Amino acid sequence: MPRIGLTQRTTRRHYQVDNTVSPMSKSYYPTDRAGRIDWHSNFAKEFPKVRKDLGFTDAEITNAVNDSKYAVHILRTLGPEIDSDPGHAANAVLSGQSSGEYVDLPAGGSAPTPVRPGIDTRRQARVERIKRHNAYTDAIGKQLKVVSEAKFDAKKYKAELGRPRQTGPTVTIPFRKAGGEVSGINLYRQRKGEKSPQKVGFFMRTPAIDTTPGKSGQLTYTARAVIDGQEIGNPSDLVSVTVG
Repeated sequence: MPRIGLTQRTTRRHYQVDNTVSPMSKSYYPTDRAGRIDWHSNFAKEFPKVRKDLGFTDAEITNAVNDSKYAVHILRTLGPEIDSDPGHAANAVLSGQSSGEYVDLPAGGSAPTPVRPGIDTRRQARVERIKRHNAYTDAIGKQLKVVSEAKFDAKKYKAELGRPRQTGPTVTIPFRKAGGEVSGINLYRQRKGEKSPQKVGFFMRTPAIDTTPGKSGQLTYTARAVIDGQEIGNPSDLVSVTVG
């Protein structure tokens, strides 16, 4: 499959999006662009210092550092564009499926090593692995900035969905897991004219993927966080996308 070139202006797809993840997120991962740049810059610097204690190989640490450095490059170089257009191909690198093909982004003289799409997917899995390790401590958590400042309350937690994006015949929706406190989400979809939402499925790793969104029309999604197979807390804000 050929790579997607971004050296010229990207064509906007025909869909619109409402709402984004709440700025009051329970996740350690910031919602604002400046915060995400700071998080990835810190992780790329600090993670190699603790990798041996946490059982990561040299190859795994290299991949982690490359992910964070490339995320910083994207957020700094294309930040305003990807903020205004969830269909921008660079968003696939940040929050798309890890199985996707490489995407060609504007390089420049200081561009880091390119990585496959799915940086957020790998970040989420990587941090959960870190926190499960016997050698993990609060000090390491603070060093890597993987500890949320907000206390998690399962009864009050509100599921967190990001902006949906049409990717070919599917719709992908990034989501958060309260810093690993929840197992995943149940995603629900409601087509325009339907009386009630229908369950799309359970998703353990971001992004959630709706493989049967239909060929056209407005879709509204919501989610419930799941712990040990049971829905907890409150439903997410509604997010919508018009496909076609």
